[in-house]
Amino acid sequence: MLISASISALRAAIVLALAASLGCNGFGTGNATEPGSTPDTATQKNFRMVGNIGTPFLAIISDTHSSWEIRGVVPLNIIIVNGPSASTRIVATKLANDTRLLGVEAISGFDVTDLSSTYTNYGNLVAKIGGAIKALAKRAYPDVRFFVRNPNNGVFNAVVEDQTNAYVLQSRSPTLILYDSPVGNPLNAHIDGIFSTVSGGPMAIDLSYNGHVVTAGGGGTVSIKIN
Repeated sequence: MLISASISALRAAIVLALAASLGCNGFGTGNATEPGSTPDTATQKNFRMVGNIGTPFLAIISDTHSSWEIRGVVPLNIIIVNGPSASTRIVATKLANDTRLLGVEAISGFDVTDLSSTYTNYGNLVAKIGGAIKALAKRAYPDVRFFVRNPNNGVFNAVVEDQTNAYVLQSRSPTLILYDSPVGNPLNAHIDGIFSTVSGGPMAIDLSYNGHVVTAGGGGTVSIKIN
């Protein structure tokens, strides 16, 4: 577990406000000030990878419906939206033969639900949100991901949506947003995101679909979509 001083510092560094589901009146029309009649959905989930900057890792995230494989480096926020399951687990392996720190904070809404860390060479860690996951779910398909970054690890606001649900969030770059079960998983699902910079300078955003970047954008305000 992370020592208490590290936990306090890491929590203070988190800039994450996940709001309730927004109504979506049409593709690209999500509006935080004029929500429609879309029912509320489960609280969004976030895994914040922390530790020594630049520490590489391989992570497997799974809920009861989908799983994702992620390669990245510290720091990285991983947010799951539209997830149908209250229970989610991350298993991460440090891809370095050294004693650098790799840690994770598991966050549901505004609450830190679990903490885990390792200093071990090629060490492993596990953290979860909700109850136990008995088996690894099948790979997300389609696998839709937004990757947001800027030079200064700044804060951004976003609305991401399909044709049924829209979600508003705020996070710190770099962030990977996993969109689970878009419109019940059809391969022609319409998905978009509207991003605006709060601090840190212009953003660069990639939107990938089944492992391939299909569109990219950059600037202070970015609208990006597939299909």
